[in-house]
Amino acid sequence: MKKLLLGTSALVAAGLFSNGAHAQTATTDQPIQMKFGGQYYTGAAAMISQDDQPGDAGYKRQPTGFQDYFLIRFLGSTTFSNGITAGVWTRLNAFSAPNGQANTTNGFQSSNNTTIKDSYVYLKNASWGEFRIGDDSDVRRNDAVGNNAGVTGDGNIGANSGAIYFSNSPVYNFTTLNLDSRGTKIVYYSPTIAGFHFGASYTPDKAGGHTNGPGNIGDNNGLTDNQTNGLTPSYLNNATAYNYWSLTTGYNGTFGPVKFAWTAGYSTGSRKGGCSTSVKVALGNDAACGFSSSNTVEANSTTNADPKVYNSGIQVNYGPWELGFNYELSQALPSPAVGGQGQAIAFNAAGLPTAFFNRTNEMTNKQSDLNISYTVGAIRLGAEWSRGEFEGITGDANVKRAAINDVIQVGATYSVGPGVNIAGLIQQTLYDPNGAYVPAGSSFAPGTGGVAGNNNVYAKSFNSTALIMETSFRW
Repeated sequence: MKKLLLGTSALVAAGLFSNGAHAQTATTDQPIQMKFGGQYYTGAAAMISQDDQPGDAGYKRQPTGFQDYFLIRFLGSTTFSNGITAGVWTRLNAFSAPNGQANTTNGFQSSNNTTIKDSYVYLKNASWGEFRIGDDSDVRRNDAVGNNAGVTGDGNIGANSGAIYFSNSPVYNFTTLNLDSRGTKIVYYSPTIAGFHFGASYTPDKAGGHTNGPGNIGDNNGLTDNQTNGLTPSYLNNATAYNYWSLTTGYNGTFGPVKFAWTAGYSTGSRKGGCSTSVKVALGNDAACGFSSSNTVEANSTTNADPKVYNSGIQVNYGPWELGFNYELSQALPSPAVGGQGQAIAFNAAGLPTAFFNRTNEMTNKQSDLNISYTVGAIRLGAEWSRGEFEGITGDANVKRAAINDVIQVGATYSVGPGVNIAGLIQQTLYDPNGAYVPAGSSFAPGTGGVAGNNNVYAKSFNSTALIMETSFRW
């Protein structure tokens, strides 16, 4: 996704500040000045063609749909006479959604979708870089480049987006996974030296450090607030891993008329559970182990590989041309979910998995995004190809079989004015299970739930063609 005041842009900005060469009195310093901003994205799609017969992922799905994505930003900073810049950054998701109630130890609280997305404070200086503390994405994800060209030039809308995305495929592609879920962390970004920089972040518990629910709770990672004042996060909470580390490095440079950026990053965490307190199961191996009351770190688990995410990307700008490429590989992600973390073994009437065999140390996902654009005046022409390879999701006994999801977009964006864009796209989605496997038979006749209970949408190919209109407002 496009990063705001994050990663490389923050590092470059840090180099513009004075290092306190001119002594001034304290009375010239100004307090932090807050500003208000935001971004609103919306889109409409018409599936002019899709596989929608019984057993297909698009069965009984409407051919048209709308989506929106709304963020409100509160940001402020000031630079003191000693050359240090202090700032604060907060973003809120602001979706219109029905309210619900979450029962916590502090009483019933709302669980609607209007929540804080990230919030942190920072200090930075041209000599020693930038420190942050708060709820933020890990440095690998913040720093990533290569996914903001294409039709719109904005990773929040497109073939590789976690915000506005139309497909109806059983899976979706996204190359900047946030492994620690923006848990409360400490972050460091170095100054930029000869074009190079690096960063590091550490998160004890991805559920965050908040003491009040219903979300981002330091000791529970769920709707029930089990945080107790004075206690650090427990190994017995519902989170599946802890002690998340992320590292990133990159280079920015200009060579004549060409601007070039490159980043590479790595994230990992310590997976909870396992066969003993000291033995980790290596990638590519399974081991059966159970719960031991004498070992508080051990839990019911078949594997115990630590989760890992690798990412690298490049961005090249040459006059009106922009080219980007981003690649991400993830291993042993600690929870079964759409995207390949676990082998699906049972399905409901809609064809969605309801049970998994957690062979996560054998699961590897590979996702990439290639995008190009050409801008002339207020018109931006672009194309994007996103590919995801997801192991284990078809339910096949061959857990290394990777289903492949390709999404191809071409189109144009018109800049109405500063911060306001309208885009029109045509998109082709091609999902290939790479060898169909249908558990418990092969019948896809409609049943009482609309689809036969033995259906498995991950094991069937799926194709769709969509016409999409998207718009974005930023202020």
